[in-house]
Amino acid sequence: MQATLEDFFKALRGATLEPTLDAELDASRAVALVGWSDRELLKSALGTTLAKSADERELFDETFERFFEFDAFAGMPPQGGAGGQEGEGAPGKEAGGEGEQGRGDEEPGERDADDGEPEGSDLGVGEGEGDNDGSGGGDGRSGGGGGGGSSARPEVDAGELAELLLSGDQAELTRRLAVAARAVGITDIWVRTQRGWYTQRIQQEMGSGDLNRAITEVEAAEGHSPRAATLRRARERLFDEVRAFVDRQLALYAAAPTRAMHEEFLRTKPLSAIERRDLPRVREIVRKIARKLAARHARRTRRKRRGTLDVRRTMRHNAAYGGVLFQPVWRTEVVDRPRVIVICDVSGSVSSYARFLLLFVYSLQELLSGLRSFAFISDLVEVSELFEAMPVERAVDEVIRSVGGSGSDYGRMLEDVEQRLLASIDRKTTVLVLGDARNNNGDARVDLLEAVHRRARRLIWLNPESRGVWGYGDSEMLRYAVHCDLARPCRSLRDLERVLDDLLRPGQANG
Repeated sequence: MQATLEDFFKALRGATLEPTLDAELDASRAVALVGWSDRELLKSALGTTLAKSADERELFDETFERFFEFDAFAGMPPQGGAGGQEGEGAPGKEAGGEGEQGRGDEEPGERDADDGEPEGSDLGVGEGEGDNDGSGGGDGRSGGGGGGGSSARPEVDAGELAELLLSGDQAELTRRLAVAARAVGITDIWVRTQRGWYTQRIQQEMGSGDLNRAITEVEAAEGHSPRAATLRRARERLFDEVRAFVDRQLALYAAAPTRAMHEEFLRTKPLSAIERRDLPRVREIVRKIARKLAARHARRTRRKRRGTLDVRRTMRHNAAYGGVLFQPVWRTEVVDRPRVIVICDVSGSVSSYARFLLLFVYSLQELLSGLRSFAFISDLVEVSELFEAMPVERAVDEVIRSVGGSGSDYGRMLEDVEQRLLASIDRKTTVLVLGDARNNNGDARVDLLEAVHRRARRLIWLNPESRGVWGYGDSEMLRYAVHCDLARPCRSLRDLERVLDDLLRPGQANG
């Protein structure tokens, strides 16, 4: 049953609800306590452990109902009776309650002994009880040999699957369907073009080969007889049920790998090429990456805050206790959170990159100390208060709207940095600059960037252009890069993630 639970977790991820490992472990323990027999109790136990908000609970409820839906082969009548309804000259069709249709509610074991056929098999299709006295209509040769008695027809072993289909055994058919689906790995389905392959493989696992051979043998011996027609209808019903099942599994499981593939594409796509329709997805990816980085570096901070065991002092401190370590002594370390100043070019050519850098940085502000942010076209504008006054995404939009424009002047920006910021930059400060360094042939003021580098702990420059075009045209990037601790192209979310991960690591000051 643990495998079933793992499949359910996978279905939840397909519905954009991504339970943590701890939540999955709690769910497993809860199921071990409540069992599987009570559907509502199971749903309550899983929902309590896996859904943490009202929105998540709604997704959970919908996924639970779809995953634990057992309607395959529902309402399936015994085909021995239904088979006489297709107008193929089957005796007993007019015989009211006397034919196979009239015995549709009987247990398989209650069939007349003189039928001479296995219970639920295709061999009795189309023959009513009145065949022996002629009440079924016909002379025993009409309808493709439907009333001529079993002795006139070859014995055909259609296999257990055919017997189940013809007897309408929903419970056993559903069980076999589930076993076959697991055997072929149905939870790995993720594109519509796989539907045909999975449908065929599941039928084969259920035993469709015997059914197909039986149809071939009966048609070879009897042509298009009622018996052959009944077997064909059983095969068609099997195909329809399996195809419907595969479609439901596609809906359950395909979303997660498709979404993961799309997210990977968006992570590596140049941010300037992100389409408007993808912006909500990209923002969610940013939040997801930020949560991952925050969790990773928060663990490192907690370890540093606790420190490491000071063995020598611990032994000395506990000498009075005969060497029993009642009072461990920790070697504590100062937790040094980076103090960061972010400076972003928000001109038209770079604004999309600035948007996501600011969104990233402010999603991580709990790990930073004294975060300040500035935007510029030429004059430097502090925008830190906007992020304190409104949600991050609205603040980013307001920065781009109010400061953005065209005609970058990096020399003028650096003059403002000297006048307004240089005195506050020290060996605890990391300065992060985002811009293409295209200065429209103005004075680059490289000397001022050198002054910032001398005072700062680290100076990082992210350029949305590839390294191959640095220094061409009005680009001053090669001159600026000389005075940076790190200067690198940054064109995608993946690039931003790497830089910010590096920023949050304990690093050495420039020297």
